[in-house]
Amino acid sequence: MTAVALIGPATSNHLAGTRWQIVAINGISALDGPSLRVEFGHDGRVSGSTGVNGFSASYNVTANYLTVGPVATTRRDGPSALVHQARRVVHSFAGMCSYRCAGETLSIDGPLGRVELRTTMPVPPPIAVPHRPTVGAA
Repeated sequence: MTAVALIGPATSNHLAGTRWQIVAINGISALDGPSLRVEFGHDGRVSGSTGVNGFSASYNVTANYLTVGPVATTRRDGPSALVHQARRVVHSFAGMCSYRCAGETLSIDGPLGRVELRTTMPVPPPIAVPHRPTVGAA
């Protein structure tokens, strides 16, 4: 793998600790679906498999954007269709992308179109903060 410069840790834990399977890229069903996976770590790193190669990058999450990059990949060869798909996966996560996480789906709108993912490890529900009455309140 190539060395990667860190952008910094994730600013939100919304995606941290989640795992996903890529199901479509720009409306086209993914080939070899089960091996197309993405995992967002608690350390501000995202990693996964394109079906041919592994990849890793730093990531940062805000309420509206997912910023990824630069991406480091292995450089294995494979069937032409899978190699083409692998390139699309890596380039789809480049830079600042808008995203939407709803239930068991995550969609990322990147430079090459929308990447649609389905969870294999769900986003944890928000932690409820107990309400404490103010002392002396009427």
